[in-house]
This record gives sequence, C-alpha cells and structure tokens, in this order.
Amino acid sequence: MDRIAKDRYTVRATDCDYNGRLRMDALFIMMQEGAEHNAAALGASHEQMLRRNLFFALTRMHVRITRMPRFNETVLHSTWPGIANRFFFPRYHTLTLEDGTPLAAAAGLWVTLDTEKRTVVSPVKADLGFPDTSDLPAPCEEPMKMPAGCTGEAVVSARSPLYSDYDLNGHVNNTRYISWLCDALGKSAFDGDALSDLVVSYEKEIRDEAPLTQQLIRGGNAFSYRLLSPEGTRHFEAKGAFAGRDCHV
Repeated sequence: MDRIAKDRYTVRATDCDYNGRLRMDALFIMMQEGAEHNAAALGASHEQMLRRNLFFALTRMHVRITRMPRFNETVLHSTWPGIANRFFFPRYHTLTLEDGTPLAAAAGLWVTLDTEKRTVVSPVKADLGFPDTSDLPAPCEEPMKMPAGCTGEAVVSARSPLYSDYDLNGHVNNTRYISWLCDALGKSAFDGDALSDLVVSYEKEIRDEAPLTQQLIRGGNAFSYRLLSPEGTRHFEAKGAFAGRDCHV
C-alpha cells in the first residue's frame, strides 16, 4: 500500500486567471481530487464512506505558496494522511514542477460527519485504518488555530450560493468559498501580486440559498475575510497575504 499518492497534472487554460497563473480555487480543487484518489486507494472513497453513513468535510487548511503554477506547466502533486486524533484527520500536500522546483505545500484538517445527523464522528470511532505516516514530516504547519489577521474597517458585500456551488454532500463545496474570497478581493488585488500564505476555517456548512454577508479587511499585503449568515453565524473565515511581484516570476 502506497502511503503517498502522487498525481501529475497539466495546468489548463480554464484553471488560470488573466495573469496565466493557476487560480487559488483551482489549486484547492487539485488538492481535493488528489485527496479523494488517495482516500479511495486506502478504502475510504466517497462511496465507501456513504455506505457507512459518513463523509469527509474540510474544516481548516493552511497553504504556503512559493510560486503559483502557470498555464501548460506540469505539476506533481503528492498527498498523504497524517495521524488522526480524537477530532481531526490531518492531510498534507506538496506541489512541485517535474524538475523538483517547489510550488506549494499545504496542511489540512478534516472531520468525518454523519450524513443524517450532520454531526462530527470521532476519527477514533470511525476507525478507517489509514497507514502509519508518523515518520513523514509535515510540509506545512497545521492550522490548529487561526492567525490574528487584520484589523480595521471592513468592506461589506452580499453573496448568495447558487446551483453550481453545491457538491455531492449537499452543501457548498470547500473550493467555492475560495472562489468567493478571491472575488471579494477583486481583480486588481491580483495585478502583479500572488497569494503566498492562506489559512482558512470552515465553521458551519451552507446547505440552503439564504443570502450571506461578506466582510473583507485589507492591511498592506494582508487581508482578513469572513462569511456570515443573516443571523450573524460565521460560516467561513480566511486570513492571508500577498507576497509581491517576485512570487510568480
């Protein structure tokens, strides 16, 4: 049994922004697909989990980017599960070019949810039998807590989930939140700059089509973003920073 799953992916035009760089949501999709392939190889595919009335949900992710892949480049994506505790299934990712040039590294914290009750099932109780990977170092710090982020006046806007935002689990897919974040930052935020560090937290799944409130605070190269329900419930939070022009050369 291979503990590390490896995929080769060629960046398509549809994955890129107007700078020719891989979009952040496309990066999350790449990691999500690789994670599903690895989980399936380990006996925990989406279908296999549903037979146990369970599914995986991403709760936090930390991504550190050295350089965003560009159109037509071939990316080598490696992913493997960490050691589960009572609350989370950690999962790690690395992305490089074919010659070994580092592109990005990520650490995610996943939970298993009951499909009917939508409550968390302890990884210990789920007992998925993943291999021991304790000897494999984490390529990126696990996002056990959110960083402080920016302070200041927030730019407030509205967002409502649409048909294309929902996934197999009946909620807004984790990658769509990343699209919403980048839309809130706006096209000009990516003029010459690339995201270099991003920590996200998925607080409460979105299953209906109620309008949502976005709050964005910018401070220099850094930003903080929140997505709230009409009642003020926090669904999603992100803290990140742009590195500057030499991040994507």
